[in-house]
Amino acid sequence: MKIGIPQETMTGEGRVALTPPACKELINHGHSLYIQKGAGSNSGYSDMEYERFGVTLLDTAKGLYNAAQLIVKVKQPLVDDLSYLQKDHILFSYLHLAADSALVERLCALGLSAIPFESIVDAEGHLPLLAPMSQVAGRIAAIRGSSLLFSNRGGRGVLLGGIQGADAGRVVVLGAGVAGREAVAVASALGANVDVLDLQEDKLLALQECYPEIKIHLSTPQMVESLCTQADLVVGAVLLAGRRAPVVLKQSVVKKMHEGSVIVDIAIDQGGCVENIRATNSEQLCYREHGVLHSAVPNMPAAVARTSSQSLSSVVLPYVEIVAAQGINMLASINAHHDAIDKQNITPQQALARAMAVHQGGIVDAVLEREMSAE
Repeated sequence: MKIGIPQETMTGEGRVALTPPACKELINHGHSLYIQKGAGSNSGYSDMEYERFGVTLLDTAKGLYNAAQLIVKVKQPLVDDLSYLQKDHILFSYLHLAADSALVERLCALGLSAIPFESIVDAEGHLPLLAPMSQVAGRIAAIRGSSLLFSNRGGRGVLLGGIQGADAGRVVVLGAGVAGREAVAVASALGANVDVLDLQEDKLLALQECYPEIKIHLSTPQMVESLCTQADLVVGAVLLAGRRAPVVLKQSVVKKMHEGSVIVDIAIDQGGCVENIRATNSEQLCYREHGVLHSAVPNMPAAVARTSSQSLSSVVLPYVEIVAAQGINMLASINAHHDAIDKQNITPQQALARAMAVHQGGIVDAVLEREMSAE
């Protein structure tokens, strides 16, 4: 199969979906690899490295999309990307369609097939292509939130770890999943007082076993308000796989938070878990509303592009091999009988097929179809 890796177009996005060694692996299996010139440069991979492994370099995005059938990229297609996509393309990337009905409609209108990275669920119920980026985002959220608290950044002038004679800062983490755990790890290591909320007690207890110093709470609206109004930093790390993130932190609560406190919403890709929060970007990390700094960067792991690209490429590669070897029609036929798949013993091929969102212009993901119907 002809596989193409375009240069990312989202602001500040420096990741690349497949590193040179991953491309070499695919070429060894008989596939043809194409990459747009400069696509790997912000991750520290030169065009020469790709060329040395047998990847064909193309000057333009248009040339790349015209040459390839399977498009493997990091973030969802933006306006320019959409102008190059065609009905015979297979799009494989982070798409976050539940929070972007306009993108769903455009992909369907193009008549192509699309598989979101974040919708692949393995036999253990984990999200193998989302997890490494969630780990990175969770760590960055705590680090970024800590720096935004500095007075010269507009924050309330709190050092999260405190020092002798001064109180440590208070961090509230909404969600005890992968991203939440990593945010807790960093905040706890900094010496902050950390509270974590989640709906699942087993996740909370497991997290407290690793970090006995933290406080855990079952999430209720009352508990969210009580803790967040006293927090210096709130990290939103709520996730419902393949669905729009639920709103956990209401504007009425934000209005009661300390002047100069900070919110970092990792869930912004799925619409955000903070009511009415707006996406920010690498050039404008945050905005102030009700006296509170809001940061919600959809491509947060791009800040450490090389680390993120290496981690992402390693987990994406086996699934790219399946798509390239099996073809989209084979996966679509498996998807058509997804109810018969044993989730406890699901194979990577079946997981990939179940994750398909759009096939030849039609929505084939039942959860996405419900989300779209509800709007």
